[in-house]
Amino acid sequence: MRILTTMVLIAVVIALLAPAGMSQERGITATEIVIGTSMPLSGGAAFWGIPISAAMDAWFKYLNDQGGINGRRLRLVVKDDGYLPPRAVANTRELVERDSVFALASSLGTANVFATRDYVVESQTFWITPLAGVDIWAGFKNKKYIFATYPSYIEEGTILVNYAVQNLKAKSVAVFYQNDLYGQQGLLGIKRGLAKMPGVKLGTAVSYEVTDAEVTAQAQKMKESGADAVILYATPRAGALIVRDMAKLGYKPTLLSSFTLADPAMFALAGDAWNNVHLGAYFPLPGLDPKVDAVLATLSRINPALARSPFNAVAGVGFIEAFLEGVRRAGPTLTKDRVVQAMESIKNWDGEVMRSVSFGPDRHQGTNRLFMIKAENGKFTRLTDWYTYPTKF
Repeated sequence: MRILTTMVLIAVVIALLAPAGMSQERGITATEIVIGTSMPLSGGAAFWGIPISAAMDAWFKYLNDQGGINGRRLRLVVKDDGYLPPRAVANTRELVERDSVFALASSLGTANVFATRDYVVESQTFWITPLAGVDIWAGFKNKKYIFATYPSYIEEGTILVNYAVQNLKAKSVAVFYQNDLYGQQGLLGIKRGLAKMPGVKLGTAVSYEVTDAEVTAQAQKMKESGADAVILYATPRAGALIVRDMAKLGYKPTLLSSFTLADPAMFALAGDAWNNVHLGAYFPLPGLDPKVDAVLATLSRINPALARSPFNAVAGVGFIEAFLEGVRRAGPTLTKDRVVQAMESIKNWDGEVMRSVSFGPDRHQGTNRLFMIKAENGKFTRLTDWYTYPTKF
């Protein structure tokens, strides 16, 4: 009993002597904030995962060289999930339970995010911009620690088909989509858009699996449909394969794509077949905005390889910068609830990449707009003003 009393007294003394401002939050010390992410560093989506995670790490290094945030340095723990939901679940558990992260940054893939969603909520881990169509959060009640600055694939699908019909005069639309929640949400948006357009039909909707090594049969089916416009919801590798195969078949419809393929690296993957593709975009792209160009220059200085994937690199910063603003506003005494309160105070905020971000107690979706761009000779040009759509959560 005397030993137990002594131990309790020691614990009390240690607590009283702890430095002011030190938090008991998981992943927070007086000098460090630990953030984790599960990304596809291998497999068909590695063209996304490698530059996005490398850019987040480079941005943390840039901030750390300036003293971090409120005296704390940022440390990123990255785990490879190969774009496979079971591995994403295992990685997420490990990041929380073994690596003791304060927050999860992104995590890529709508199917992966959906698979890990319940665990993250139950563990009460802060989650900033899960890389999934925000429609999976519509009506979701346990959103206290979830904040997103990411578009809706369903709304984007509707915008793409509207643009194809109204601006590009398409009469029939075909869809090439990944057979998971990512592609299925895009397809749903396209169908909803077409339902409001009498006389315009869905020529065909052809899916592929992430593990497919070739898509020649899918290209043939789309050619046989005779559709004069094709919309893509695919990984970079599959997107490049399908446009190259269609070109080999002599099938040259008007091409449109999700913003997920808005990286100039697509020209290296697809060659000339990527010219004249029309895409969505949700932040000013490199080459179109001085602030974004400055971010890319910083990232490329720290990690020169990022210059080869400029859109994905800059997007990596965009995914985390609202969270970092919340950490700044929360001050030296850092807790999850203080960051929540700080982030909910963000209104019409412009970051280095993201623009017009707004959160609130009843709104954890920070952005809800897209504009259209066109791929031409290794670069992208802006075609439209913003299209705004309703927030989902």
